[in-house]
Order: sequence, then C-alpha cells, then structure tokens
Amino acid sequence: MKLQARPLDIPYEFTFTISRNSHSTTTTVIVELTHSENGQTFVGMGEAVPSRFYGEDAESVLAFYDRLNREQVLADLTPFDIQKLQARFEALDGNMAAKSAIDMAFYDLQGKILNRPVWQLWGLDPAKAPKSSYTIGIADLDTVKHKTEVALSRGYDVLKVKLGSPNDVELFETIRRMAPHPEITMRVDANAAWDVDDAIEICQLLHENHVEFVEEPLKLTSSPDDYAKLKENSPLPLMADESCHTLKDIPWCAQAFHAINLKHTKTGGLTEALRMVHAARAHNLTIMLGGFGETSLSITAFAQLSPLVDYCDLDGALLMAEDAYEGITFTGSRFTLPNRPGLGVIPRAKVGA
Repeated sequence: MKLQARPLDIPYEFTFTISRNSHSTTTTVIVELTHSENGQTFVGMGEAVPSRFYGEDAESVLAFYDRLNREQVLADLTPFDIQKLQARFEALDGNMAAKSAIDMAFYDLQGKILNRPVWQLWGLDPAKAPKSSYTIGIADLDTVKHKTEVALSRGYDVLKVKLGSPNDVELFETIRRMAPHPEITMRVDANAAWDVDDAIEICQLLHENHVEFVEEPLKLTSSPDDYAKLKENSPLPLMADESCHTLKDIPWCAQAFHAINLKHTKTGGLTEALRMVHAARAHNLTIMLGGFGETSLSITAFAQLSPLVDYCDLDGALLMAEDAYEGITFTGSRFTLPNRPGLGVIPRAKVGA
C-alpha cells in the first residue's frame, strides 16, 4: 500500500470566529492510499483536518506521514486490516487528525474493492440520517445579521449559534428574532467560554427561547463540582465537545453531560467513532457528528455514521468559499449520502494549494 499526501488551503466564505480564535482560511491534508488487488489498482482517499487546539497542524500531519513511509507502517497491510492498523497507530502517540485520514481511506478502499458504499457495508439506512445544522459564528451585529440572512435564504432550518463573547445576549436575541421558533431549530455552542454561574443564567435564557441544547458551556478549567452544579441546574441538555475525545472519555461525559459531539479529528477516524457511538448508547448519551472547516471529502466520510446518531453538524464544507470534492448533497438542512462505492466522493476542479 502506497501513501501520498498534500496540503490543501481553503478559504472560508466568511471569517469564522468562535470564543477563542478567528480564521479566514484553513489548511487540511489530502491523503491517497494506492492498493493493488487481483490485477486492479484502487485509490482510497482521506482528509486530515488538523487543529492547533488539539496540537496538530498541516506540518505535523505531513511529518507523521513521512514517518509512516520511512518505517513502512502501512506497506504490508490490506484495506481490510483495520485491527492491525489500529494496533500500529496505538503505538504512535497523538496525531489523531493524521490517523483519521488514513482510517477513512481504508474504508474508502474497502467499498471500492467490494463496489459498495461504506454505509451499505455497515448495514445502515441513509434515510435515517438526521438534519445538519448550519453554523453562525461570532461577529459584529451587522455581520451576524448578514450571515443569518444567507443561511435562511439557502433553506437551512437548523442553526448552530456560536456564543462566548461579551455581547452574547444581543447576538443570540438578534438571530432568534430573524429565525423564529418553531420554524427554525436553534442550537448553541459556547466552546468552553463560561464559568458555572454565568452558564446557568444563560442556559435559562436559551431555554426560554426554545434552544435545543447547549454545547461545551463551561471553561475547561472548571471543577467536577462545577459540572455537577450546571447539570443539576441547567434547563437545557448539555453536550460535550472539547471534553470528549476518545472512547475512554465516555464514562466521564455520562456524568457531566447529556450528549457528546464526535469529530474525526478527535477520535482518530471512523473506527474509534463507531466504538464511541455504541459506548455512548450504553451510557444513555445522545450523539452528534461534528467537524471543523473541511471539504466534502472528510464530511462525507464521517457522514457514513449519520444513520446511527441523533444530531449532525456537518456543515464544514458549506462554510468554505470553495469545495474541492463532491460528496454528500444538501437540500436546506437535509443531506443525502452518495450511492457510489467507498465513501462516494469524487474530486471537483482543483482549488487551493
């Protein structure tokens, strides 16, 4: 099996701001795994979406792939050697985004060899996929109004609002007036911005305005008592994102939250995410699939799991000014998985670097 990788620079449609940073572009890394079998050559694709918050960037991802090639970590594997791949990755610390792209490329190869979509290999029904939200990032009021107008004009009826700025209440109330209940479902993501007393107060306001749930409300320095206090007093379901990375985090999240947000950049790929879905169900947690700024390649890969979850936030490619790949297709907030072999993703005209 041969590994090739290249960086891809993608501009956002609007500057994207959350409680801790802003971006106008993002850089992902595109992976291609070439495998020959029975006289045929197949190419599996994946996308690493590194986050500096989790200790990765494009340079570290490419360095990890150089190491895999030097040490021939993948050379003797077939696309069906997922357990062997996971064992080898467990011996290499970190680099979860980099590992994720390899993992999804293995599944892409499996489906292409068997001439079946990945969701079909797993026995899933794509009609069971929930709607996806569209994210409104933090900005000044005029920009927030414009972003909301654009979202509504494109038919998105599930909005995820980023909070965690000094004018949270004004931003939220502005969007809610433009996107009234019950026509528009609204979710809130604080990206670990609030202390516990502020979170309780804001959650009450959000509840009164029919918000569905609030994601990662507390600062990551909060104590276990803070999490317990918020869970006891919040009228809204609480969802873990920055607090939930891999399978080992599920028991803690079941104590402090009602739901978890899975992202392949955190889980290291579809394999671990699938494990986490089943563990979360055993702990009575509801589940959302999420992501970062990325193309339809990795969005479509992670969406293969969508029939198994309760919520989706798979708008990463929708937030980009241009998309290098064709995969899932949106009609408003509803999306359709492709019925092509593997991940079902095909390249568009080349963009970025």
